[in-house]
Amino acid sequence: MNAPILMGEGSAMSSADAARLSALAAHPYVQRMLEAGFDSRNEDKSLLRLMSEAAAETPAQRYRAHLFGDRAHLMGLDPSAVHVPTGIPNQFVMYANRDNIADLVLPPVAVSKISDKIWATPQATLQSIANTSIAGSRARPNEVPYSVSASQQFNCEPYGLVDFIDANTIANADSPIDPRVLSGLVIKNYLDLAREKRVADAAFSASNYGTNTEALAGADRWDQPSSDPVSALLSAKETMFSTSNTLVLGGQVWAKLRVNPNVLKYILGRAKVSNIGDVPAQMQMQFLAEILEIDRVIVGRAKVLSNQEGGTASLGYLWGKSAALLRVEPNPNPRMTQTFGYTYRFGGMAYRNEIIADRMPGSAGGEYVKMTTMDDEFVLGSAESANPTGYLFTTVIS
Repeated sequence: MNAPILMGEGSAMSSADAARLSALAAHPYVQRMLEAGFDSRNEDKSLLRLMSEAAAETPAQRYRAHLFGDRAHLMGLDPSAVHVPTGIPNQFVMYANRDNIADLVLPPVAVSKISDKIWATPQATLQSIANTSIAGSRARPNEVPYSVSASQQFNCEPYGLVDFIDANTIANADSPIDPRVLSGLVIKNYLDLAREKRVADAAFSASNYGTNTEALAGADRWDQPSSDPVSALLSAKETMFSTSNTLVLGGQVWAKLRVNPNVLKYILGRAKVSNIGDVPAQMQMQFLAEILEIDRVIVGRAKVLSNQEGGTASLGYLWGKSAALLRVEPNPNPRMTQTFGYTYRFGGMAYRNEIIADRMPGSAGGEYVKMTTMDDEFVLGSAESANPTGYLFTTVIS
């Protein structure tokens, strides 16, 4: 142990003692004591102040100060000194768009040719009354005129996107990020949203309905308390030649339709249990379908940014302020198909996925993730003067 440094009055300090004193004065703890001052008991006042602050705190406050560094540490390890932040291995935040309904409105049908004719008979073929009387015992029955045509033709168009991932990114990725999987998810979302828009444009375009369309205005709009949406839909259902089985609504429309006073009366004016089952607390899609005597009500809730790249972000509904009453058949019938339309898909695959290696870019090359399809969203009854399988209401809310 080092001998004590003698600093009494009249005593001389050796060079060794002076060196020891200089080293002691340079120590951080001694410097802090000298800066804060000390009393006759040689107590560190900065330490006393910190101890006094800690004594006045609750255990939870002292734990937080220790954990998050709210108060300086005099000794020991700081939490940040024993942990290097990294990505959480079991969580990756990504926000999926709302439900897509394209396949429910224009169901996909696999075709083996990129383009082909569609066989059909005119709508009037089964609406005419023929003379079925036979004049006498030797007379011949009358013949009926009808025709078959192939005036309509689908043409599958190519759609696709590609993404490049360099090899170093793939090798350097932390869990749970798999660059190939992430790229595929992003590309598929873009393609799904593009298809959703094509179907929404077809289903909510007045040009595909002939005379079976109506633009609502003023008090007739379904967000007005005096309007009667159920009555309007039932009248449209009888206007159509084919029996409708599906009601397609924009997301904004459903929010207003379900609280319309003349729609709510169908649940508020009923007993707890009716002939169509338990009465819900609020209007539900299946309950509305039962009222209209159709199979289902589907709502397009997908949202999309309407701004161009670099512009101000503006989020809105992809499906507009319209309502379409349709007949939808999930599969074509070789004897009698009567449906609003189909998505003719060459090859039958929703998407063709490819990973294409390329050694040229960068220091180690990389891969192209490619996803493609060939579709034609086709409305079958649009050639008729009044689409037999659909009725469209536009501007149904303000």
